[in-house]
Amino acid sequence: MMMVVISKDKLKKILITILALIFFISLGMFIFFKDNGKQAVNMINPEENMPYEKGTKLNSNYVALICNIDLGWESEYVEGILDVAKEKNIKMSFNVTGKWAEKNKDLLLRIKEEGHEIGNHGYRHIDYDTISYEENIKEISTAKKIIEDIIKEETKFFQAPSGAFGKETVKAARSLGYTSIKWNIDTIDWNNRKEPEVVFERVKKKEMTENSIILMHPTYATTKCLGDIIDLIREKNLEAGRLSDVF
Repeated sequence: MMMVVISKDKLKKILITILALIFFISLGMFIFFKDNGKQAVNMINPEENMPYEKGTKLNSNYVALICNIDLGWESEYVEGILDVAKEKNIKMSFNVTGKWAEKNKDLLLRIKEEGHEIGNHGYRHIDYDTISYEENIKEISTAKKIIEDIIKEETKFFQAPSGAFGKETVKAARSLGYTSIKWNIDTIDWNNRKEPEVVFERVKKKEMTENSIILMHPTYATTKCLGDIIDLIREKNLEAGRLSDVF
């Protein structure tokens, strides 16, 4: 039997080489995740008390379109948005309040039947960051039951009205099984309800990337410029879709 004897100097060199190799591999992984894989880090270690402003899915190739609906918005414009989505062959997400769902069951079912995603926008359109954990639970769970009883399907995403998230809001939503989301591109269409060109130019100036989330509401302006927004997304070699396409 032949034995190999390694001197201390040689063993030291081998150990240094191994440690150096480990160091450079670790450095390479750090650079990769820092520059190209931030979304993967977010999935592993999300900020627990903050809603997501962008999706976390690697290589999704999608931009999520979300339309928030409350009783203050005209139903006719919801129908207009659905018509544009059908014409452009895209599916998107509609976050609705429980109060709106109660009064618009048929329209809510149309949204579902046409393949769009339905999210929870709370029961009432109030500032959720000003109420307690127990009150958040009540508002979100009430909406959850109303919406899900109508569509016979589980809702996965929660978006607080006006983006008013407090720590207790995110905590309450998480306890009910929701992913809390905001947006990184706001059309502010509620402020320019009759000016589609203003809304579109605002979106055009924003930095739109994979996993961006674009917020809109059912307004005349949105029905008229939604098609242009979808075309803009496609010009960037991306596709318009739902929240579940970017998470």
